[in-house]
Amino acid sequence: MDKGQGSEQENSTSLTGKRSGKIKHKNFSAKKNLTPDDVNILLNELQVYQLELERQNDELKNSYLILDQEKAKFVGLYNLAPVSYFILDYLGIVEEANQNGVDLLNISRQTILNKRFQSFISPQSWEDFYNFLHRMQHNDHKQTAEIKLKLLDGQVIYTRMEGRAVSNIIVTEVKYYIAIIDITESRNAQQVLKETKDRLEMTLRASETGTWTVDCESSAVFLDTHSCNILGISSSAFDGTVGGLIGLMHPDDQKSVCDHLLGTVGLKDIDLEFRVAGIDNYVKYIASKGHEVKIPEGGSYFAGILIDITERKRLEEEAILLRNDQQKMILSATLTAQEKERNVISSALHDSVCQLLYGIRLNLESIERSNSLRGAFKNVNNLLDQVTKETRQISYELTPSVLKDFGFVAGIKEMAQHTSTVHFIINTYIDSSADFLNADVQLYIFRMIQELINNCIKHARATHAEVSVYLRDNKVSVKVADNGIGLPADSEKKGGSGLSGIRNRVYLLNGQINFESSKNGLAVIITFDNIPELSV
Repeated sequence: MDKGQGSEQENSTSLTGKRSGKIKHKNFSAKKNLTPDDVNILLNELQVYQLELERQNDELKNSYLILDQEKAKFVGLYNLAPVSYFILDYLGIVEEANQNGVDLLNISRQTILNKRFQSFISPQSWEDFYNFLHRMQHNDHKQTAEIKLKLLDGQVIYTRMEGRAVSNIIVTEVKYYIAIIDITESRNAQQVLKETKDRLEMTLRASETGTWTVDCESSAVFLDTHSCNILGISSSAFDGTVGGLIGLMHPDDQKSVCDHLLGTVGLKDIDLEFRVAGIDNYVKYIASKGHEVKIPEGGSYFAGILIDITERKRLEEEAILLRNDQQKMILSATLTAQEKERNVISSALHDSVCQLLYGIRLNLESIERSNSLRGAFKNVNNLLDQVTKETRQISYELTPSVLKDFGFVAGIKEMAQHTSTVHFIINTYIDSSADFLNADVQLYIFRMIQELINNCIKHARATHAEVSVYLRDNKVSVKVADNGIGLPADSEKKGGSGLSGIRNRVYLLNGQINFESSKNGLAVIITFDNIPELSV
């Protein structure tokens, strides 16, 4: 309303007041006959009142128009609101509902209005709904409740209700203003998530697997209950840091784990194994796998699993031991067969070939005496002597009978004595307790020393060699050293059949072999444990 209208209304109001004042002071009812002037005054006054009524009617129309406009805005907001709104009376009868509420209950507005809202509540939620109404009635603050609705078609909807009670000043009746949000999808998602979590918990528990997370910025570590159980700690005893986690690991694994974690900077995955000491120093083997997870808001963290692989490691070790035992059995059987074949050949050389050579020599001597041919077969006899000597040497090398007859110490010294020459001298230092080693072990050591001495003669260009065998601190140490040219760089890796035979015997003894080569010659050191099974 502008200023002109305001002044006109003020003038009209003033005029009306004056006219009405005149009427009040004049008593026209006392006159039985009105004069024309009185009639004119009355008509004038009636016109003024008519103007006043018309003005008030216009003002009322404007007020109704503004009210309708505001109501239209409210109805628009009310019906287009993303949540469902309901107005209930004190008995729970629906007085008003917006379009979203109508769509939620999936029936027409006419069916909803004047119907008890309790008819849409699932029986399991009746008590919760009445408590909700009671709390609204006796509290000025907004109240909240989760109520399950059951529609006329049997469909069940999970909702969250928020509302408050408003009292009518005139009638003093309570009305409930309630907003309803459909949380069925969220509730179903929560249920699916819960079921998935339960299944995951069962899987983790059955597979002895735990989960962990590491924040990249704060280095905070989270271990779930399964991870704590695997590591053998309580969640309260763990300080939640990377340092605390590494402190739980076996001291021999801490550095490698630290190096691995430092090496993952810029990488996306973690894959490592480590040990932890459990109860009574029982060692567990743990495998950890994880990857980086990017956060949409920025930053990242690592998430992964912990697996107790102790049993798997035990089975792997047993499989390795079994495979090694099988390989050793095959290798032992092969060496045993070789020794048997050596014995057969040695016996054949000693009992057959040597005897035949003796027979040939005797026959030649008989021919010389009977035909007076003394000295005629001298060269032949010399050759026979040489062949006989070499045959005996081969027979000795194939089967050193001195080991069986006089023991290991005497056998090594005998071999050194037979092999030594003017240009190649062998010194021996043999522990006398070596005679108490198992016969197979003595034979293995003898064969290894024999092969190493042959290598000194054939390849090292040595003039001196030392053979030593010591038994100290439940260890057997065999050393063969020479003053030759040493070992070429690639000979240790390549090796021949002789070196391969030495390695096979060291493998059967669960030992180690080291080559120390220098300009002063080569030293081959063989060590293995002197376990009871290796002694007689």
